[in-house]
Amino acid sequence: MVDVLAPQPHQARVADFAHAGKRIVVFLADDGPGAKAWPQVAERYAAEHGLGLADARWYEVRPMRFTNGRPHVSEYLVNERSWKFETNLDLAREIVQRLGFDPDNLPLDL
Repeated sequence: MVDVLAPQPHQARVADFAHAGKRIVVFLADDGPGAKAWPQVAERYAAEHGLGLADARWYEVRPMRFTNGRPHVSEYLVNERSWKFETNLDLAREIVQRLGFDPDNLPLDL
């Protein structure tokens, strides 16, 4: 699997990579006009790349960190149609780095 860092609708960035035997697909959060609607953004990406929603773990990143230093990374749980914060700090840091950010120098999300 190759890392992908390409423009998507609404000027979004995406990273698509393997981690611990799982396919990880990450989108940079977009809060502006035309913000990505979940799960449609995952469904569209999956259809364009020939994979099922259950074939990957889906994430959204806000390029910020909490006061405890943890990057703002959330996983979209396809079957539950809900979100959870990523609690694996190593994975969260890798996700942020894959989008081209330095996890140690992200602005605080206050």
